Amino acid sequence: SDDGVVLKRAIELSANIASNDPLMVRRYKRAMVEGTSMTLQNGLQRERELGISHYLEIVGDGATFETAKDFISDDKRPRAQSKL
Repeated sequence: SDDGVVLKRAIELSANIASNDPLMVRRYKRAMVEGTSMTLQNGLQRERELGISHYLEIVGDGATFETAKDFISDDKRPRAQSKL
């Protein structure tokens, strides 16, 4: 049934989300909630800000930040394809 397929996919997605760092998941959720009251451009900027904040918190300093920032902003880098 369609319900069974949808449930199976929902469980797969939730397992994928749960496999990530809990703090980062909360930050992305925050970005989505805050983003609903923003323009797309401002929402994407907020997502980047929260991602950078998380990165700096995890690394503990900005020593490798420039390299990461260059990678993140590279439009030609490989990207995962969404399964949604």
